[in-house]
Amino acid sequence: MDITDASIATVISSTVATLLSLYLNNKTTIRYLNDQLDEIIKISIQYPYLESELFTSKWDPNDLSDEYIRYENYCTLMFNFLERFCKYYRYDDEKIRVKLNVRSWVRIHKEYWLKPSTPYDNIDSYDKQFRQLINNYLL
Repeated sequence: MDITDASIATVISSTVATLLSLYLNNKTTIRYLNDQLDEIIKISIQYPYLESELFTSKWDPNDLSDEYIRYENYCTLMFNFLERFCKYYRYDDEKIRVKLNVRSWVRIHKEYWLKPSTPYDNIDSYDKQFRQLINNYLL
């Protein structure tokens, strides 16, 4: 098998294209995660009680008041974001901790996680690695 300049150029160009694609995809994912986090922060600024332990510690999955429905939706957004965030960092706790203080954030919403309004919602909605990570944070 002869290796020609054309085949070498083809291998090099496809390798560069692949690496560039991975780099751009990575940057797009980071931007997407940052945008999601910004939106969650904006909601918590608009409704500060959503991040107040005085409120979150009283979570009642049967309460249908506007505040609790808003809180449930907020937690869904937050945990969905956290799952994507943790998955991006391959559930590597050290990398996750460097980028975001997930542990303390999860602990504020402990009651919601432990008592979902729909039974088994957290088990059915999130992958096993994420559930293990969150449960470890709550120990």
